[in-house]
Amino acid sequence: MSLPVALKAALRRKEFILEYQPIVDLRSGRWTGVEALVRWRRPEGEVILPDLFIPLAEQNGLIVKLTRLVLERVCTDTAAFLRAHPDFHVGINVAPADFHAGGFLDSLQQTLKQMGARESNLMLEVTERGLLDPVVARETTGLLRRHGFLLAIDDFGTGYSSLSYLESLELDYLKIDRSFIEAIGTGAPTSQVVGHIIGMARDLGLCMIAEGVESQAQADYLRRQGVQYGQGWLFGRPMPFWEIVRHLEEEAAQEAGPVRAAG
Repeated sequence: MSLPVALKAALRRKEFILEYQPIVDLRSGRWTGVEALVRWRRPEGEVILPDLFIPLAEQNGLIVKLTRLVLERVCTDTAAFLRAHPDFHVGINVAPADFHAGGFLDSLQQTLKQMGARESNLMLEVTERGLLDPVVARETTGLLRRHGFLLAIDDFGTGYSSLSYLESLELDYLKIDRSFIEAIGTGAPTSQVVGHIIGMARDLGLCMIAEGVESQAQADYLRRQGVQYGQGWLFGRPMPFWEIVRHLEEEAAQEAGPVRAAG
């Protein structure tokens, strides 16, 4: 079976699962949100990573269906937790086709209604490539933000966005691509780029999330430079949402301290 045909069948059978990677406040170390990462788990147990099937889904007109399925999974996995923790957010990757698809806002709002969650519980992450159509990008980001959704530009630095173009969009977060984080402290030519990206985000008044943080030295550098949040293996691998909840409950219990017996 060709992969596009198999992918279409997988969407019909809902063979996709989500793992969640924590987003961490670099100053306090608290987990303030997660990014939902989709995986394709075949019936025989093989797991196919998104680097392979996301481009296939986009090329074969299936990405909108996949986004809808991700929203369903997020609703199932996180609804109860988000109702009790209104300041926590879940990042969801959206594609250019989602912006062009009719009913995208309606599907987001319907998901929130089912979850009993707020618009600010969802962060919609779109790459620079997804914002290449300036008219659609301005209209869509403006509409979604007016309805209270958080918006992030993902993998920043790998595309061609200019400062003037970004200024015209309504965004909340800028996610610095992992390729620039890996270069920190190495002396590589790209090691200088991260400073320029941080300066651009600061000028635009955007919060920053550094992707692919793997060492304490990287985290310390980013914190000193004013980057607010980090994501990467230093803080936690992608995991089922119940593991996220368990970590947060353990953290809350430690902060509460031992309870003294009455009397």
